[in-house]
Amino acid sequence: MHPVSDTLSKDGDGAPSHQPDPAHVGRRLVGRAVSAAGAFLVVVALAFALIFLGAAYFQDGPLAGVMVFLMCLVPVAAGIGIAQLGTPGYWRRPLDLRDFWRRPGVAGVAIAFVSIPLVILWPDWALLTATLALCLYPLLDVPRILARPSWWRAAAVSAFVWFVVFGTMMGVVEAVRHPREDSMIFLLPFSMYPLVLGISGLVRVGGHLWPLGRSSGPRITLILSVVACGLLVGIPVALSVVPVLISKVIGYSLPNSVSPEDGEVVSASPGELSLRLASGATRSFRLSPETKFDFRGPGSALVKGPPAGPSWLKPGQRVALEYVTRAYVDRAESVNIWLERAGCRGDAKWAAAAHVSLPSSVPSLEGTTWEGSGTTFEFLAGNRLTYQYTGGAKDTGGAWRQDGPVILIEVNDCYAEYEGRIEGDAITGEYSNEVGGREGWTAHRSSRPPVASGGSR
Repeated sequence: MHPVSDTLSKDGDGAPSHQPDPAHVGRRLVGRAVSAAGAFLVVVALAFALIFLGAAYFQDGPLAGVMVFLMCLVPVAAGIGIAQLGTPGYWRRPLDLRDFWRRPGVAGVAIAFVSIPLVILWPDWALLTATLALCLYPLLDVPRILARPSWWRAAAVSAFVWFVVFGTMMGVVEAVRHPREDSMIFLLPFSMYPLVLGISGLVRVGGHLWPLGRSSGPRITLILSVVACGLLVGIPVALSVVPVLISKVIGYSLPNSVSPEDGEVVSASPGELSLRLASGATRSFRLSPETKFDFRGPGSALVKGPPAGPSWLKPGQRVALEYVTRAYVDRAESVNIWLERAGCRGDAKWAAAAHVSLPSSVPSLEGTTWEGSGTTFEFLAGNRLTYQYTGGAKDTGGAWRQDGPVILIEVNDCYAEYEGRIEGDAITGEYSNEVGGREGWTAHRSSRPPVASGGSR
């Protein structure tokens, strides 16, 4: 008989056992990490490929979209190669779809791959599609965290995928729709995710105190999350709708509450105001000595005339008001009169200069450049004007009129005007603006070529 090899050791029962090779274990862990990084690169690169595809498609056409998409497939191919390098045969491994679907973050990737093409194909519905998709993510993904061995690790993965999906969806919507202030709707799903994540954490803590079944935790989390998200949406809606409904039923507004409304004046008298609302309906409001009046809008700082009051309530005037209901009568608490800027249309000096024709015997400033008071003016054909402040970008929003030796310049739709008299290679006059600014102004003819445009001011 031969003795037992030194490569084997005996356990407590005398049975031989193999000791794992630390180097082999280390290589296997490194390979798994490399493969996971490659797979993650594939997913992220595909998401950004769809973003750039939509942006190029809507800006430069289908051919540009296809070309950009093909270029974005380069990092996808790199990710596939990295995953294969880390674990040979990585992409040929059998995939347990049931277990894969339960992994944190997978629901977010699936939502992104379904909703992003829909956003690109139907941009008119982009906001609604993206919002619904992002609202589904916390409800579908976060409850699954409780089925994982480590809640913290699963929550970290889910949160990371959430930020990637959220940023990707917003980028796609911005590329195809430009929502501007409508993007505030994304605050709803952005608030839902941490709320649902917090609920899952509480359920996990509660599971340590009162043991739950394997499927009970996710189910309880989903139910509580749906209720909490419903309250998140329903409470603000109820706070704005319920007082209006109660006032219509009982004929009185709730204490310390007012209702807003806006529209155009149909008719007005010292004691009553009739408005045509945005819906097309006409509604009357009672005015009283306690009703407060004020100006709003870009032209409110330029008011010249009587103070805000009933005298401004002419037919067609746009107003916004707050009212209360007393004994089924709507009483205006405050009325804000909206004023737009008159611009050049309401400027008498500019209107008069527009009808002046320059005699052929008088030299025109067309094609010349003048500098003065930190501003460079270029007088172009067709009474067009470009101007550039020192250190700023060139702006094309100006015009000029010439009446013999008298020159009148306006910028920003007559917000500011330069008026002066031409005396050789100098212009001397006065600068003024809509808010009452007024000072002397001098400019001199420049011999240097016009400054290249660097943008608009």
